[in-house]
Order: sequence, then C-alpha cells, then structure tokens
Amino acid sequence: MMMTITKGLARKMFNEGKEILVMPNRLKPSSYAWKKLALWAVTTGQTGEFDKLCELVSYYNCNPKNGMELAFYAKEA
Repeated sequence: MMMTITKGLARKMFNEGKEILVMPNRLKPSSYAWKKLALWAVTTGQTGEFDKLCELVSYYNCNPKNGMELAFYAKEA
C-alpha cells in the first residue's frame, strides 16, 4: 500500500536512503500503466540528487494529461 507524502518528507526519506515514488500528480501508483514506468529512487546520499530526480521526472513525464505537478509516495510501514 502506498501513502502520499509531502515533498519535504520525500526529500528527507530520499536522503536517508529510503525508497520513494515520484510521479505526475494525475497518475496513481496503483494504475497498471504506471507500474511499468514508475521511478523508484534509492539515494546515495549525495546532495542535489533529489532535486535532479524531480527535474528529470517532471521534464519527461509531466504534461496536461498526466499532470503538471509531481506527487510523492512511500510504502506504508
């Protein structure tokens, strides 16, 4: 099960090496189509990596159909 998290919490989890899901906001993590395109990120702890990840996901995946904003998800504990 996935839960929605804020960008700040996503950044913190990313920097701690935990898995997060970053995707356009109109898509849902449970959708079949997105499962093949989902971008799971495990950090190396280097600064700036989270922002680069967000820029890449936004540039290549955000559009009027998928959503222009990013949404962040994490697995429920």
